[in-house]
Amino acid sequence: MAGLACAPAAGCASFRERHRPVVQVNLADRPLDSLPPPPAQTPDDGTSLKTSFDTVQRMTVPVFINRSGPYNFVVDTGANHSVMAIERASQLNLPSAGRADIHGIAGVDPADTVMVSSLSVGQVNSRRIRMPLLPRADLGAEGLLGVNVLTNRRVKLNFADNSFSISPSSPGSAEWGSLGSRLSRQGEPGVFVVPARQRFGQLTIVDAEFEGVRVTAFLDSGAETTVANLACRDAILAREPWRASQFLPVEIISATGQSVTGQLSRIPPLRLGGLKIGNLLCVFADLHTFRIWDLQDRPAILVGVDVMRHFEAVELDFGRSEVTFRYPVQRLR
Repeated sequence: MAGLACAPAAGCASFRERHRPVVQVNLADRPLDSLPPPPAQTPDDGTSLKTSFDTVQRMTVPVFINRSGPYNFVVDTGANHSVMAIERASQLNLPSAGRADIHGIAGVDPADTVMVSSLSVGQVNSRRIRMPLLPRADLGAEGLLGVNVLTNRRVKLNFADNSFSISPSSPGSAEWGSLGSRLSRQGEPGVFVVPARQRFGQLTIVDAEFEGVRVTAFLDSGAETTVANLACRDAILAREPWRASQFLPVEIISATGQSVTGQLSRIPPLRLGGLKIGNLLCVFADLHTFRIWDLQDRPAILVGVDVMRHFEAVELDFGRSEVTFRYPVQRLR
């Protein structure tokens, strides 16, 4: 689902970040599992939750609504509001909170909303949340866990052992975090700490590019497929026009039920800080998401779960504004 926030343009990285060695990983080195992970289980201590994956491999976690549940919600770092299935809200007899506009990939649709007294993920509890409602068939789950629940917290999507953890953010500057801590972790083999910025709750990778083309990059764990805007496509084709012959027409369908046509292609390696991701598939499309973020004229990309699940773990620290990628050491080049 598309977020409602307006994203900032990518800023300049520090001198240290720009000049340290870049390590490339190739997504083709790690095949996707042919069998789904074990189903979700009710957590014992509430801090680290066993997860499941829906039919398009998005991570789902057990969520309690008004102490009822658990219900499987997709972890959606691309949605700035948590959303619930209409059918579940009706079963729980939740009070109406009026109507609200929902921004999807193709435009704006009105939706009913309900007021939730308590939403719990492990030991993290959020109170009095207004939640839009969408059909379960469109969501593919009981709901979406958006960044309004993740704000000022640290979340870790561990794809290696199928777990999800959420905790308070680590101490440090709200913009850059503790430099010493970040650099010590950066020195661990297979660990890549990438600085980010946030606006309206969502994280934007500060230092990102395609072979010299600067790009605004977001991590969208609620998206099945990585999607870039048309400005990104045009910038790539200006350098490598031969790629146009490899485009395949595809259709993207969002949690709101909206659909948009796009062009699927393999693209140049994407660099995020000191991490370069090769053999990357992407859909180029004119999403409403890019328009509401005022990014239709600047290269931008939503990195979906199709890329994220190739890593052992991806950690987003919303308080420190940084993203940590963990990749198998034996697969590094």
